[in-house]
Amino acid sequence: MKSNQRSIEHAVPNGTQSKQKFLVISYDDDQQQWFYDFVVAASEQAAVEKVCTHRDYVIAADALSPENLSNLAQSLNEQTIESIEESERSDSNLEVRS
Repeated sequence: MKSNQRSIEHAVPNGTQSKQKFLVISYDDDQQQWFYDFVVAASEQAAVEKVCTHRDYVIAADALSPENLSNLAQSLNEQTIESIEESERSDSNLEVRS
């Protein structure tokens, strides 16, 4: 699987919410390719809309603020391999189907 990273920036009109930075992760099902874009937008939803407009071929996207990304990384770092494996075993979505 390939991954691409790029920055997408557009001006936010005066009088709107302040600009924020986001990492938007999106997926193109046809090419089976993930994209990682740095975006400036007023909200997570606006960041997702910006990427989905720019990349009209993606089927889904999600935005993370630097704070949310940091919290996610911290949560991963705090988990032990054993606790993750236990969670995988108890999560029916991750069970191997035969």
